[in-house]
Amino acid sequence: MTSQKLQRLALFLALLSTLNLAQTAPPPAEPQSSSESGVIRQTENDNTKPERERPRASFSFPFLSAYSYRRVPDLQLDHTTKLATLVQNGSLRLSLQDAIELAVENNLDVEIHRYGLAIADTDVLRAQGGGSTRGLDYSEAQVPSGVGGPGSPLLNAAAATVSPTNPTITNTFQLNQIEQVQTNLSLQGATPFSTGPAIPLYDPTLVGQLAWVKRTPFLTSTTSGSSVGPSSAGSSDTENNTLANVSLVQGFSTGTQFQAGVNNSSQILTSTNSSANPFFTAPNTIATISQPLLRGFGPGVNRRYIRIAKNDQKVTRLIFRQQLIDVVSGIARLYYDLVSLREDVAVKQETLNAARKLYSDDQAQVEVGTLPQLELTRAQSLVASSELDLVRSQGLVAQQETVLKSQLARRGSGDEILKSVHIEPTDVIVIPASDTLPPVDDLVGQALVARPDLAQAVLQVTNGRITLEGSKNELLPELDLFGSLQTHGTIGSSSLAPSIPSPVTTPASATARIYEAGIQLTLPLRNRIAQADAQRDTLQVRQMQARLQQLENQVRVEVQNAYSALQVARTAYSAAVNSRQYQEQVLQADRDRLSVGATSNFFIIQDASYLAQARSTEVAARSTYIEAKVALDRAIGTVLENNHIDLDDAVRGVK
Repeated sequence: MTSQKLQRLALFLALLSTLNLAQTAPPPAEPQSSSESGVIRQTENDNTKPERERPRASFSFPFLSAYSYRRVPDLQLDHTTKLATLVQNGSLRLSLQDAIELAVENNLDVEIHRYGLAIADTDVLRAQGGGSTRGLDYSEAQVPSGVGGPGSPLLNAAAATVSPTNPTITNTFQLNQIEQVQTNLSLQGATPFSTGPAIPLYDPTLVGQLAWVKRTPFLTSTTSGSSVGPSSAGSSDTENNTLANVSLVQGFSTGTQFQAGVNNSSQILTSTNSSANPFFTAPNTIATISQPLLRGFGPGVNRRYIRIAKNDQKVTRLIFRQQLIDVVSGIARLYYDLVSLREDVAVKQETLNAARKLYSDDQAQVEVGTLPQLELTRAQSLVASSELDLVRSQGLVAQQETVLKSQLARRGSGDEILKSVHIEPTDVIVIPASDTLPPVDDLVGQALVARPDLAQAVLQVTNGRITLEGSKNELLPELDLFGSLQTHGTIGSSSLAPSIPSPVTTPASATARIYEAGIQLTLPLRNRIAQADAQRDTLQVRQMQARLQQLENQVRVEVQNAYSALQVARTAYSAAVNSRQYQEQVLQADRDRLSVGATSNFFIIQDASYLAQARSTEVAARSTYIEAKVALDRAIGTVLENNHIDLDDAVRGVK
């Protein structure tokens, strides 16, 4: 086979192999988290079904999928069917589990982190193509604190007075009820690491050129005058030709760069006997390869962004889990606070009813002259004070409902269903007879294993070390091994004897081969930029390690404090129950004494005030205990398991 035929065959095989590579290569894997996540929520509307369930546009050539846009569906803000099923007779009958499931499905902080899972998948895809990662969102939001439970202390200030006092309403709606605290879980801070040595592009790139070329005849000047005319060596007619070039560029994780291509530029543009058929003679071919031996050498350096991106996938899942823990524990706190506030309203209503009855009884005695007018005035003061307490408690319930509603639907309290209903909790706070808790050191050990915020911080430090590998590699000189093979096809004329002019000439072609191999060294003489970057990146990794230790210390403190708080809450609840029971006995004894004239109505009013405070204190102590239990679960990291929340279901946004 002639050299010309070999070169034509090489061009054909290069084009064919490129097309086959594009057609047989598997399509980019769909992001794992996005295929699982709730960024695409299933509803009755077919337009909101997961994208993989909708028919895709078919292409005649599969390789065109590399140039298609991966559609991201619009954000869905309508409420789900579950919310509507819980509405009965104008009330949203809500158990704690219902509230948690609605929040997991609809809370926008959770939904934002579902998108974060898909974003991390795009970074993996980008790194696999040879790009750098674009970074993550490390923030997570706490559920608003709400109004809080009826926070009466065990020793109410009013109980120290001889007569009941009217409470003063101050600061009834604080901003912290609706504001969310954002927590940044990033250990790195605002300063990025250095970029390190460049990464090869792993996606092969095909560059092709096809052009029409028109060339006029060569003209020569005579030595005896200024006249010009057609050259005897050139063509006397204008030539139309086709220029065709193609090249393929590919990088590899070892740092290797490869390029191969064919072209016929020299024949078309410079040859004295070009042909209308661009492949009539052998096209030029070139294949080059380069391999770094120091800077940029090896998969460890060149795959660092892929390793970081895959770790970031784990980080985003852990941050999602942490966000879920904060939402579930926050919803439990809001729900139990609402239950306690409604219980407090019932206590205040009962107290008001008792005060009104006392006022009615005293009024009857005043009318018959058996009780002085002053005692009626005291009873009337108790009624007014009780009414004010009730109004205040009812207002707190309404405010707490609004805060809880904001977490149950994507439009918050503006949802059409939630606008017109009141929340009616169906669960009550039950205090167990005793707490069976393991030793606090065991709980700390469990938290160090289970806490997702701590686990993702460890991965951040790992990514910092991977980045530092690239920074240290940047310190090395550039020493590259390279080689190339080139062939050049030429067109000329031949005669019987090169030294004897002949009127008869015939076209001839030849192919030249050029082989090249060598080493190229680039040696920075000071290298201060790379030294500074490597040292700074090392210092930043040390900072991250220190922050990681801080976080571990914080976890220990949180568990220990939550453990102590639960023990104190248990003791406080027992004291509150005893206080209420004793106050009931005192009130009943004074009533018995009053019936025989052994005491005055003043002490009955005072006893009734103390009993009302004791009942509210018991409600508050019950609320404090259950919140301390939720806080301990959060500190340990067992909130999801204790509330029957499956992480994979939460990622998909379904129960």
